[in-house]
Amino acid sequence: MHKIVKKLIKTVVFGLLPAILNAQNSPNQDFLLSVQGHYGFIIAHRTDMSQLIKGHIYGGELNYVFRTDGCKPWEQIHKYPEIGVCVLHMYLANPQQLGNMEAIYPYANFRLNKPNKKRSLNLRLGTGFAYLTKPFDRITNHQNVAIGSHLNAFVNLRLSTVIMLSKSWRLDAGVGLSHASNGATETPNLGLNLATINAGLGYAFGNKVCTYIKDSIPPVAKIWQTQVIAAFGSKQLANPGGPEYMVYCAQANIYRTLNYKNKLGGGIEMSYDNATKAVWADNSVLNTTFADIAQVGAKISYSFNLNRRSLPIDFGVYVFKKQAYNGIFFHRIGLRYMASKHIIINATLLTHWAKADYFECGLGYQF
Repeated sequence: MHKIVKKLIKTVVFGLLPAILNAQNSPNQDFLLSVQGHYGFIIAHRTDMSQLIKGHIYGGELNYVFRTDGCKPWEQIHKYPEIGVCVLHMYLANPQQLGNMEAIYPYANFRLNKPNKKRSLNLRLGTGFAYLTKPFDRITNHQNVAIGSHLNAFVNLRLSTVIMLSKSWRLDAGVGLSHASNGATETPNLGLNLATINAGLGYAFGNKVCTYIKDSIPPVAKIWQTQVIAAFGSKQLANPGGPEYMVYCAQANIYRTLNYKNKLGGGIEMSYDNATKAVWADNSVLNTTFADIAQVGAKISYSFNLNRRSLPIDFGVYVFKKQAYNGIFFHRIGLRYMASKHIIINATLLTHWAKADYFECGLGYQF
């Protein structure tokens, strides 16, 4: 269990949380507190999930939010986003098998319309961790095929609108999707997908009216960047309570800068998944070689950039793979943080289509 805790803490600390700390250095020292309620349902993305869904879900959240004003170039580039931390409680309408979910995550609210002091349309992206009170247990809760551990990674995507009712008060409302899972560190791990509507009130402290700074930003240098990343993770196979298998991966990536926000590129990678040995053994192959376990993949890559943070998305295909286990396509999402001009901290999730395989933690170097 302690391995999961470390991985999730890394995801938060090296993801959006540094942006929150940086926001406090802004001369515009205002912040908001927002309370919102949620109502919705669990999405039955697999047939096995249907028996867990007993009714509509509901809950509430508390947000601590900083409004950026453009004193840093990246704030102007992203239309003065809000940076916040959310504490969320959700009742999952099945106290015996699912219990409740408690989540905490940092996030960024990206403005979709032009800067307007009275209303804004936002896209929220957040990632952190969630605690599920009723995970799978072989004896007491064997029907919970969705979640195999108390601690899980958490992702939130939300489209919301903000209307300023006065200089201090504002109305928040929106619709969102949330996902909680542990990346197959402990099985079962179908994951929970929540769809909710939300509404609530916020109150601004400090500077009541945010004054936006707009400076001339030089054109971005459209250059190629090369990265090498070494990462590792651990996972279980389908049988709950089984052994954990270590996975190692080395990546070589190249990106072309399109603008301050976006990069596009590709790469190659090689992974060594010890779980493949168990799959070979199930097929009566006991004496495996390095070539039997190793996998080589090629990919196209996209990266959304927020100052030192980036959200990479990979779409890949295995060009060398001797075991058919998990198919030939792989995908990757997650967070990367530039700790310095060259050092990359990596916290990503490898998947095969909609099936999470394992979390990767690692370090990289950008040339």
